[in-house]
Amino acid sequence: MYCICCKKYKVTPNNQFDESASEEDLLWKNEEVKIDDVAKKSTINNQMVNDGIIHIIDAGYGSTHDGDRIILAICDECIKENLEDGTLLYFGNYMFSDETFINESIDKSKKIYRRRKNLDNLTK
Repeated sequence: MYCICCKKYKVTPNNQFDESASEEDLLWKNEEVKIDDVAKKSTINNQMVNDGIIHIIDAGYGSTHDGDRIILAICDECIKENLEDGTLLYFGNYMFSDETFINESIDKSKKIYRRRKNLDNLTK
């Protein structure tokens, strides 16, 4: 899939568990699966992805796209660059529980965001 930032074809769904599935099949996958007897949706949001992030985002109330669900991709290189300049903001980590590292990363992201926003306000 094309990265939303650099516009290059860099991010791909990993089809190691379903080698017959095409990229399109994996991107628009929307199946109900049972995990520990609990029904869950299987989408690109919970699939493995190579070299970046692919995620479905939901447009909330107030957008001209209210209710739309959009598939976005961003490559690892652009994630790194955009975290460093405050375009992307670090929110946390759902896989690891090193609270010190996570909190430091959140604080760093907030600091970069504030600095960028204040500089933008000064140059208006």
